[in-house]
Amino acid sequence: MARTLQDILIDANAYIDLNATAPTGTELTTRANYANQAVWEAAAVAQFSEFHQIYELDPTTLASISLPVNFRELMVSPRQKDANGNWSDPFEEIKPLDRFGMESTDKYCYIVGNPASGYTAVFNGLTANQTLSIDFQRFPSGLLTLTDVCELPDSTFVTTKVEAYVLESRNNDRFPLVKADANTKLKNMVGREMKTPNNGTNSVPRKGLMSYSIG
Repeated sequence: MARTLQDILIDANAYIDLNATAPTGTELTTRANYANQAVWEAAAVAQFSEFHQIYELDPTTLASISLPVNFRELMVSPRQKDANGNWSDPFEEIKPLDRFGMESTDKYCYIVGNPASGYTAVFNGLTANQTLSIDFQRFPSGLLTLTDVCELPDSTFVTTKVEAYVLESRNNDRFPLVKADANTKLKNMVGREMKTPNNGTNSVPRKGLMSYSIG
């Protein structure tokens, strides 16, 4: 069920202050900021399907392609259709400095740029005017207004994380328990993301997941 920032703040307020209403004034501003931090924290842990974008185009250039403004990182190596409409071999992503060790006939790509100036994908071996597909992970839209809907698969993580932030700021004895509950919900979200549609195990590596400790 879609839940807005207001829903999240009301639920958090009900637990923290025993008042099932949205906070106001400074408390509203602070807790809304906490909620936004929680969304970005979760998005940094794993590649959630909710942030999966597919960018397809027919490139006229054989080198550089400007990526969408919300681009964060590639999920898989890009592919291009051949003249028969079949997907070709992948353009393996490399680090920019590794390009000097590649052959001129190799198919590869690398990403340059940053969130401020934007990202560009540089390809070697592209074919002009053939469909190129780029699967990428986008940045969260965030929770900027009370009517914004939480994009995470489990919005209760954000609620619990807001509760943890507030209790920590108050040096409340409940903080360690609530923090642990938030971490459990985050782990559960990550675990569900690792499943395939038929409940098998996802064999596609998730960037950042194995190197991030939730605790």
